[in-house]
Amino acid sequence: MSVDLRKLIAKKTYLVAMKSSKICKKLLNELNATPYSWRLKTKLSRSATFGLDYKEHYAFASLAYDGKRRTKKNLALKRAEYDVDPIECTTFVQQRLLNEIPAELKYIVLEESVVGCIVKAICKPILYFKIVRGIPYQESDPQNIQIQCEEFLDHIFIGGLGAKEILEETKVTRWELLINDINNRQITERIYEMLRDATTCVLMMGWIGTDCLPKLNELKNAGVTIRAVTHKPGEFKASPSKDIQKGYAELIKLIGLNNISVNPLLHGRALIVDNKALVGSMDLNAYSLSGQHVEFAIYTEDVDTVRRLRSYFESMFKPLKEAEK
Repeated sequence: MSVDLRKLIAKKTYLVAMKSSKICKKLLNELNATPYSWRLKTKLSRSATFGLDYKEHYAFASLAYDGKRRTKKNLALKRAEYDVDPIECTTFVQQRLLNEIPAELKYIVLEESVVGCIVKAICKPILYFKIVRGIPYQESDPQNIQIQCEEFLDHIFIGGLGAKEILEETKVTRWELLINDINNRQITERIYEMLRDATTCVLMMGWIGTDCLPKLNELKNAGVTIRAVTHKPGEFKASPSKDIQKGYAELIKLIGLNNISVNPLLHGRALIVDNKALVGSMDLNAYSLSGQHVEFAIYTEDVDTVRRLRSYFESMFKPLKEAEK
C-alpha cells in the first residue's frame, strides 16, 4: 500500500500569548505531562523539535529476549506497569508504538509582537517514519492519522498553552473591494463587523475620531490589545475638527500613551483585526465613515498579506512618551 507522506503530516497555526523565549520550555512540560516521555531533539532561537522517547518501550521489549539484561525485578516491574506477559511484550510494544499517533512535534515562530507569537506547529506520526525507513506496517487510513495528529496539536497548544488557532484559507484567498460614498457605507459596515468579531488585537493606522471609540472601549474591557499609529490634531492641514481633537484626547485616555504612536509621514490607512485587514484611503473618523467623502478600500484575509502588514506596523510603531502628551 502506497501512502502519500504529505497526508500524514498535521500542520496548524496558533496565536500563543507568550514570548517566544518561553515557548520551548512550556511545550516540553506540556508534552511530558502526557502519558509518555518526550525529549528535545533540536532547538533554535525561534523554533524547536521534540520527539517521543522510545527508550523505555524498547528496553522493555528487550527484557524478555536479552539474557544479560533480564532480571526478575525488572520483569516484575514492567509486567505490573503494562499488565502484559513478557513473552508477548515485543508484539505488544510494536503494536503500541504503531498506535501511538504523535512521534515528532515541531514549532516555528513566524511572528512576534506584544500580543504574543504566531506559531506554526507540525506533527509527524510514527507511521511517517516507518514508511521513510522502509519498516513494514499494517494498512492505515492516512486521513484518520492526520486528524488524530491535529487533535494532538490542539490538545497541547490550545489545552496546554491556552493558544488560539488561526484558521488559514489555503484554497480561496479572500479579496474584496469596498466603497464609501453618499450611497454606500460598505467600508463603515465592514469596519464595525471586524471590530465586533475582534478577539486578540486591533491595530489602526490613520486619523482616529470618536466614531469607533465606544466599541474600542468594549474591546479593551474584554482584554483585546489596541494600538494605533496616528497623527496629532495640529498636523491637520485645515483647522482641526472637534471630532479629531476629541478623538485624539479620548484615545489617549482609553489605551494610554504606550499604545499610541505618532508619525507625521504616515499617509497609508489600514485596520488590522486579528488575521484580517482593511487597507485603503479611509480614516477612522466622521469624514470617512459617515461623511460625503468617496473612499476606497481592499479587505483581505490573505495570511501573507496580513502578516506583512502587521510586521510593518510593528516596525514603525514607537510609543509616545509621557512628556509628549
